[in-house]
Amino acid sequence: MKEYKTYEAAKKRLEEIALKLEDKNISLEKSMELYEEGAKLVAVCYDKLNAAELKFSQISLSAAEE
Repeated sequence: MKEYKTYEAAKKRLEEIALKLEDKNISLEKSMELYEEGAKLVAVCYDKLNAAELKFSQISLSAAEE
């Protein structure tokens, strides 16, 4: 799987996968490949959101201490 440097890029690819999975003519094998990639992308998005939340908390704490 390609490494996604931004949340937005990973989310965009996840949206593309969701659209492809809605195609009724997709093979079982291809749908499983896409599902696996999608599951990994969900984890990437989750990690990036958690990192952003932590950073915001640190900034807020630092600003409150000043």
